[in-house]
Amino acid sequence: MRKQLGIAALMAGLFAAGSAQALLIDNFSTDQSVAVTGAAPASSSGNVAGGGMISADRDITINKTTGGTGGANGTYVDVQGGLLGVANGPVTDSNVHVLWDGFAVTDLTAGGATGFYLALPTAIDNTLKIDFFINGMTSSISKTFLNGASGPDFFFSFSDFSAPGVFTSVTSIEMVLYSTGPAWDAQVDLLETRDRPPTKVPEPGTLGLLGLGLLGGVAMRRRKSA
Repeated sequence: MRKQLGIAALMAGLFAAGSAQALLIDNFSTDQSVAVTGAAPASSSGNVAGGGMISADRDITINKTTGGTGGANGTYVDVQGGLLGVANGPVTDSNVHVLWDGFAVTDLTAGGATGFYLALPTAIDNTLKIDFFINGMTSSISKTFLNGASGPDFFFSFSDFSAPGVFTSVTSIEMVLYSTGPAWDAQVDLLETRDRPPTKVPEPGTLGLLGLGLLGGVAMRRRKSA
């Protein structure tokens, strides 16, 4: 009986390995739209109250750097259906700033969190760069994602930021999306903190085989001791 309980505990531990302490920054459930259709250089901004963490304000600013006038040459940011989407015209380039502020001083390391996690649910179009800035320019990090990159488990470790100590007293978070060339598109699904990079949980079939193997080992030991 004790050995069977031990196997059950191991199974539970494997499932638990896939969970992580998380603080939601933004699940993009509050809709928002910002667009620039004028000839570059041009910019536009929009604000949504309570659009992010802890009743934060979400400010989105588009800076259009190349491209002519008209809708086909526009840059569009839409937050809808739990996704933040960016679309640029075929000869248009831009940088998009998403700022969360207006919340009380927050310790993002509380609960053992060690970094930001985000998902890119669809393949990005053209190279995408994502920068994070904490408390203005106090601490920053930059990562580049190649054309076609997608996935549910991209991680920005606090220890890789230029000033890791800032995360115990955070007052603003800014995410900047941009590219090395025009006509780039991207979607971001969920932004939160994690206590470790997401761990892939074994498939149920894999867990079943593992359990059978463990039970088989117990049975063999019993026959040898008999």
